[in-house]
Amino acid sequence: MATHAHFNRSLVALLLGLACMLFSQFAAAQWWRFGADAGEPVFTDLLFNQVNALRVERSLQFSPGDLDGGKVIVRGRAEVAQGAIGRVEASLDDGLSWVEVPFSDRGMFAFEFAPQFEQPYRFKLRALSTTGQASNDSEHAFEFRLVRDDSRALAEAAFEQLLERYMARDRAGFMAMVSRDFIGNETALDSALSNDFRFFDAIRIRPTIQRMAAADDRWTIYFLFNRQVRSVRTGQLLQDQANTSVTLVREGDGYKLHELAAPLIFGVSDPGNLASFVTDESIGTDVLVLDRDGNVVTQPQGQATEGTPSNVRTGSFALNPGFGYSFLSRQVLAHMSTTAFAFDGSDSLSNFGGETEGGQTLSGVTSLDAVTSVPADMPEWWGDTTAVIGRVYALKLVDGTYVIFRIAGGSLSTGPITIEYRHQLNGTPNFR
Repeated sequence: MATHAHFNRSLVALLLGLACMLFSQFAAAQWWRFGADAGEPVFTDLLFNQVNALRVERSLQFSPGDLDGGKVIVRGRAEVAQGAIGRVEASLDDGLSWVEVPFSDRGMFAFEFAPQFEQPYRFKLRALSTTGQASNDSEHAFEFRLVRDDSRALAEAAFEQLLERYMARDRAGFMAMVSRDFIGNETALDSALSNDFRFFDAIRIRPTIQRMAAADDRWTIYFLFNRQVRSVRTGQLLQDQANTSVTLVREGDGYKLHELAAPLIFGVSDPGNLASFVTDESIGTDVLVLDRDGNVVTQPQGQATEGTPSNVRTGSFALNPGFGYSFLSRQVLAHMSTTAFAFDGSDSLSNFGGETEGGQTLSGVTSLDAVTSVPADMPEWWGDTTAVIGRVYALKLVDGTYVIFRIAGGSLSTGPITIEYRHQLNGTPNFR
């Protein structure tokens, strides 16, 4: 309790010097959320330094390099449709104590604190309107912690370890770095590695990381790889180059393999049981293929993994604010009237295009693999719906086909975000 009191006194002192901070830096944001009470205040911006914290679901971790002069500067904006914002409050102890935060007449606010290593700060934020309504403080509740390790660096190090163990043909060492929550068939991965190491020799993989995206305790690494292997059966050297990704999840003090995309760099012989989706940029690119008889060839990467129904198109793409995606033409477009949905850069997805007949969030679903079917009839989707990293959404398009997609990572406030999708082309809502 003494720690809380000391912290709150320090926080109050810091707030006084930041009352006018950054009020001119926020552009007007589209904040209305479908189904929200017009009199209930909502938060439309929330930054911890440069990290968008508006839709953090469980936890947020910083390393020392993420701090600004040893501090976290929290900036945001509260808005309400009816009345005006009358008060903004923040708590770092799960609501046991609240500190009033100065704000402008436009609802913009800022405060800062100097976190201590490994101390959990249970952050909550709430706003009260002049009409007496309050925001839901549990909507923006999560644990913040300053850690001594750099999670991004740890994820990169784990990726490098996976590559080293794979190139060394160390099956047991590789499998020790596979998460217990691996999305795919873990037994199939073990078997596929055995096939890889039986039929591949002199494995060399050189990745070039293009971007990394974090969501709660996961990092997705998107990279271009150059690969060379020698066929044990023929002695022939084979090479390929393509884009793909891996997702790592935090377990204990490090990261482990959580999800694979096609083209596969691990377990090449069994993409149907291992790859969650196909990387869109690599469709049509010649990649190495290993069959169960040990034959190694190069052939164009298809739109679906082996074992995925041929009528289900899979892929991924990146969206910047103001751009949308057309599943019918398979293009990222700036003109929203020709898209299925658009990303507006303020933590929401918008349906202003002509391709979507209905849509909904698939509650509690975080993996495309978990979806076997979607409702044949979906509510009309007009306006905005909240964008959350890791969440899965379903659409019924105007041509009668169905789409499921997942926000895999990125920045919901500034973009780009990465979308993974599956498009059922046969007109049924079944994805298995």
